Amino acid sequence: MIRSLILAFALVATFTLGLGSKAEAAVWTEVNQWSPTWEARFAEWVRSSWQVDFFSRPVLPNGQSNPYAGLRLDCADTVYSMRLIFAYENRLPFVIQDPTASGKTLSNKMSRWDGQSETSRVRNFLVFMFQTVSTRSLPNDTYPVAVNRDAIHSGSLILTVAKNHHSWTIKEILSIGVPHLVYNSTVGASSGSGLQQRQSWPNPEWVFEENFTAAGNAGFRYWRPTEYLNQPVWKTPGYSEEQYKIPLGKWVRTVQSKLALRQETDTQMMTRMLNTTCEDLTGRVTAVNDGLNYLKKNPKCMDYATYDTYSTPNRDQRAFDDFVALRRAYREILAANGGNQLSAEMKAQLGKIYPMIQSSIAAETQNMAPQGITSASLCTTEYLPGKRMDVAEFKRRLSAGLISNNPHDEGSYRWGDLRGPSQRAKSCQSWDSWTPDLNQN
Repeated sequence: MIRSLILAFALVATFTLGLGSKAEAAVWTEVNQWSPTWEARFAEWVRSSWQVDFFSRPVLPNGQSNPYAGLRLDCADTVYSMRLIFAYENRLPFVIQDPTASGKTLSNKMSRWDGQSETSRVRNFLVFMFQTVSTRSLPNDTYPVAVNRDAIHSGSLILTVAKNHHSWTIKEILSIGVPHLVYNSTVGASSGSGLQQRQSWPNPEWVFEENFTAAGNAGFRYWRPTEYLNQPVWKTPGYSEEQYKIPLGKWVRTVQSKLALRQETDTQMMTRMLNTTCEDLTGRVTAVNDGLNYLKKNPKCMDYATYDTYSTPNRDQRAFDDFVALRRAYREILAANGGNQLSAEMKAQLGKIYPMIQSSIAAETQNMAPQGITSASLCTTEYLPGKRMDVAEFKRRLSAGLISNNPHDEGSYRWGDLRGPSQRAKSCQSWDSWTPDLNQN
């Protein structure tokens, strides 16, 4: 009898220990540790696998269900997910500073999702991260790097100053020295799971706005090793302030030349930059529609957080900057060789966008007539039901201040069919209004 009781207690103890072990289960168990070899594999994975449909495709290329399908990410979520998912899929540690507790960390060792399948634990860990991290936390987990292809590569990121709260993952540095960026913007109530991409430079004057120093935390950055978290950032191996020593007005040209393996032709450059302006237009349609859908269901004045989610000042600023950059590049080509390397079709498209290319931006904006759809139209897009515009008309309205970034405005105001502000926008508090700076060449 005593022997039976002892055996029974032993079984209960064993079962209890088993439950305890399960109760303390990590999100995933580490098998490998980060090393230069794993960092190289991470870079290759980002280059080959980090696609805009990473979270929107229901099925993976191998035919299996996508475990990340349906997740919705903002810009910082996108950056952290890139590192987290690779760590999970290769059983590496994922550790970041805890933004809510000084000196603490968050990692894959968290055990709050007990009893769930591994896929569910990872999804819940991602959602937890989305609710916890932001562009404010990124400086704690990354460090500024030198300007060369060994330090800036697939898996790196670009961060703006805190004022502009935006970030991009670097899918690849193209052979011409230009970054292929994958990113997302603020997530709204009905946003999809698709990411965005561009092969162009963000405007450095916006990236580093009012703080072109290492203390501003903007620019190219990479992930800190775990042992350098909660340490002064300058202690991190590879820390460099080189990018802040380049004159801001020459920043893009200098950085691109340092990263380039070959020179970009005029046609390649114009094609790339024109594609970016097209993405600015088509991407804005999705963002504005998200705000309009919210407005239909919630016609009252928005609080700051909701307004920030559905307003588009940063997006509109980036689009305007892209038009300015394209204009400057085209002027330089015309001055150098008259554009003789460009096709007649491309010249017609550029001529429609910039009908007074030799004038100032302010003068061109003042005198540019509405641009209808013609054979020279680029990226004709339906922006509201039954209404279409091309890149040239988008540029005209954006430069003229007709485009509204205020989510209290209806669609006709958001797209410049009517000049705002609307009555609702006048009666509700607004933040972060944006207007184009026409005092540029």
